[in-house]
Amino acid sequence: MAHIHDVYDNDVHFVIDPITRMIKNNSRKAVIVQYDHNSERFTFEVPRYIDGHDMSSCNEVEVHFTNQGQNGKANGVYTVTDLAVSPNDENIVTCSWLISEEATQYAGPLRFLVRYSCVTDEDVDYIWSTAPHNGITVTSGIYNSKYV
Repeated sequence: MAHIHDVYDNDVHFVIDPITRMIKNNSRKAVIVQYDHNSERFTFEVPRYIDGHDMSSCNEVEVHFTNQGQNGKANGVYTVTDLAVSPNDENIVTCSWLISEEATQYAGPLRFLVRYSCVTDEDVDYIWSTAPHNGITVTSGIYNSKYV
C-alpha cells in the first residue's frame, strides 16, 4: 500500500524581494538532514506584480538546485505545481518546493533559486529568476538499510 499524503508547510515563508531578487529566509529552517525525502516543504512568497507583470500568470515555475558535498554533487530542477494568489493577500503569489532525496544526497550546502516563466507552445514569452539562496545546509545523516 502506497504512503500518500500532503506535506504542509506551517513555517514562516521564504520571501522574495523583487528589487534585489534575494530570497529571505523568514523561517528558522537552516538545516535539513541528508537522505530526507518529501519531508520538508519550502514555501515562497513573491509580489504579484513585478514591473507590470502578473506573476500569477506564469505557467512554468521551477526551483533549480545544487547540493554539493565532499562525495559528490547533485543538480536538479523541481517543477512547482501549486502557484497561486495568496488567500490572505491578493497582491502576493505563493508557491512551494517539496524537497526530495535528490536534493539531500550529500552533506553540505543546498543552493537554489526560483524561476518564473510564461511559455506559449514552444515559445518562451517571459522569464524572471531570483538570485541563488545559499542559507540551507544538508547535515550528515545515517542510512544503514543495506546492512540491516
